[in-house]
Amino acid sequence: MAGRLVVRVHLDWTAPGHYDRDRSLPCRVCATTTKMRDAKGAACHQSCAEDEIARELLGAGQALITDERVPAPAKTLGAAA
Repeated sequence: MAGRLVVRVHLDWTAPGHYDRDRSLPCRVCATTTKMRDAKGAACHQSCAEDEIARELLGAGQALITDERVPAPAKTLGAAA
């Protein structure tokens, strides 16, 4: 049975720099307009940024996880105990 790896990300975008009340621009991820801005000032919905980070972390985590169902080394016959 394979395990599941779940990644949840929640960003705190309460700082005023994450909102531009004067200008809506296309989100860099989904292309719908938003007044939200990421840490670099690019237009991006908070949920899009959270999903993007979660996908990156999930990919990195999956690359580090190895299958633990590796068979044990075979015992040699006739070896002294």
